[in-house]
Amino acid sequence: MKQIRLIAILTSALIITSYASSSLAAAGKELVVVNGVTISSDKIEKAVKINVDKGQKDSPELRKAIKDELISRELVAQDAQKKALDSTPEAQEQFAQIRQSFLIELDLEDFIKKNPVTDAELKAEYDRQITLLGEPGKLQEYQLSQIATKTLAEARAALARVKKGEAFDKVAREVSINPSKENGGSLGWVLPAQIIPAIGNVIVNLEKGAITAEPIETAAGFNLIKIDDKRTYKAPAFEQSKEQLQLPVLQAKKAAFIKKLKDAAKVTQ
Repeated sequence: MKQIRLIAILTSALIITSYASSSLAAAGKELVVVNGVTISSDKIEKAVKINVDKGQKDSPELRKAIKDELISRELVAQDAQKKALDSTPEAQEQFAQIRQSFLIELDLEDFIKKNPVTDAELKAEYDRQITLLGEPGKLQEYQLSQIATKTLAEARAALARVKKGEAFDKVAREVSINPSKENGGSLGWVLPAQIIPAIGNVIVNLEKGAITAEPIETAAGFNLIKIDDKRTYKAPAFEQSKEQLQLPVLQAKKAAFIKKLKDAAKVTQ
């Protein structure tokens, strides 16, 4: 039988190798009863749908694996209740936090459902970001490569290798601690405002092909930056930007909603 990979049904997955199960047929639906507790067919079907939506194929093997997992979860939960683990002050505090987080999510989802993001709001955010970029035609975009090291000595040693003729991407693959090392240090195209000022303020003064004269220290270590290319930045059209604009607009709407609640609340500190 081929192995079935389950998409997690709950936030924390429990992997149990032994289980006990009992199934009945009622009203034409599958039922699973674990020590008198029924796992509804609706719950099984929802779990199947989650996995199918994630690319799994609805099959007897998938359904069996899901039922086995739900049985295991129920057995462990029952065991915890027998031991009164859910009655401790620590458990009650965690339950309260989980409940609060769930209520927050429900309320924010309800707010967005009733106040969906509109094209007008997306356009306003697009115009705001375009204005922040400055005068069209003057903004430069840079294609960068990076070598990041833990120490200044390591960065200077890497710089010395490059100055002696070794390829920047070769040194990056060998010594860099940044994930970009897998691509020879390539960071792709970026705007100066998209990176930390310590680096952004330096690259604007460098020409194509140049490398920073000295390692730049940041919270992530010591960095050598190479200007692979540069060009005049051309902002994407509004229609091309809609998907990227969704998140900032959603965050702004939620923040405004929370502020409204705060302004109407009586809070004593």
